[in-house]
Amino acid sequence: MASESYRSIASFKTAVRILTSILILISLATGSATAGGWKLVFADEFSTDTLDRDKWATRYIYENETLDHFKDEVQRYRDSHLLSDGVLSLIAKKGSSSRFDSGMIRTYQTFYYGYFEARVFLPKGKGIWPAFWLLGDYDRDGQTWHPPEIDIFEYVINEHDDKDTMLHSGAQDKAPASVYTYVDSSFDARRNQMRVDAPLNAGWHTAGLVWAPERISFFWDGRLIYSRPYRWLRPDGVLGPPAQVILNFAIGGAGWAGRHGIDESAFPQAFKIDYVHVCQFTPSNEGSRLCGGSEATPDPVQFSYETEHSDMPKPTFLPPRATLARYSLGATLLSDEGPTELEVPIRLPDDTWRDETINIFLLDETTNARSTLYAKQARHLGQRGADGTNTIRLSLPTLPQRGDFALLAEISSSGKETQGWHVPLACDTGIKQPLKFKTCRLLSLRRR
Repeated sequence: MASESYRSIASFKTAVRILTSILILISLATGSATAGGWKLVFADEFSTDTLDRDKWATRYIYENETLDHFKDEVQRYRDSHLLSDGVLSLIAKKGSSSRFDSGMIRTYQTFYYGYFEARVFLPKGKGIWPAFWLLGDYDRDGQTWHPPEIDIFEYVINEHDDKDTMLHSGAQDKAPASVYTYVDSSFDARRNQMRVDAPLNAGWHTAGLVWAPERISFFWDGRLIYSRPYRWLRPDGVLGPPAQVILNFAIGGAGWAGRHGIDESAFPQAFKIDYVHVCQFTPSNEGSRLCGGSEATPDPVQFSYETEHSDMPKPTFLPPRATLARYSLGATLLSDEGPTELEVPIRLPDDTWRDETINIFLLDETTNARSTLYAKQARHLGQRGADGTNTIRLSLPTLPQRGDFALLAEISSSGKETQGWHVPLACDTGIKQPLKFKTCRLLSLRRR
């Protein structure tokens, strides 16, 4: 009996060891399948005393990036902002006549998918309309589309339909409540509105959105508020251009924030922003559990996604190579003895870039006069090098007079409806400038 008992115990222990090994292998396999996390791809902590103009524009992308309001809003966007103690304040104040001066910021950098987070302190006052949202940027041909649009939040106070305890969040496709896969008790999916007991403008809050290829999920102070299917599509059903991130402080508008008037005595008001972070999911070990160190970050395993796109590929200009050049205070000093030979590397996204026209020109920064040095279609670039780049060779003549000049590059679209429009570029030339722009600065030049 004792021998049989011992054999039974030994068999049991063996079975336990085998089962444990199997569970460990399953755990390892599962771990490898869900490895990865959030990779920080954009951040501004607003820790300086001036706005980083290489990260942010202060007008909308429309009307050649000068539009300062939508429809009947009564504010006009000016550079009405203040940076102090690590906080950016977008300030709305009474301006001339019935207008208000206010502030907004818009990223030059663009994104496909990710986790978007901002820590904010919302303003007070009847008629306010601060927002944190995603809007389509330029497509390949330099064209804009609307929709797509995702409103991470809009905070409207008109003291009737919308009060300081309510917050709007949703996408422009106006999906019915029945498609939501998760809805917090505080959220009315029929109205795309979150309602809480206490005013939302009494302290700091963290707003976040996971935008995945097939769904969006909104978070408030780290709490999931809703999750629903969503696809970032143009009106014609095609994938929209990549998104830009916008935070703005609008005032009024008869259709919503100003429906019941504006309390002018409440102003000036400030929409305060502590930071803006953008992370994208990566299955590699570059990913982290937290996005930018924020404890409000959603679990990257639960909210992971798969995509081939993190941004729209853009033509990229790289640092030029010049002969007979010297450097002084960030500028290239050119010889007075004759032309300077230049090599301008460019990397095109793929072989479909053929009919677009590449333009390189010299700009006199005193008179704004420009001289074209190169204008050819992309098909004439010739063979790509081993590093995937093409090289444009040109001769820069002796500068006509003393002063500061810039060597700039643009690419014109060949689209049927966008012929001649400038396309968005990636500017990686070693000169401080926005990562994405329609004109790349290749060199800063000086003749003494």
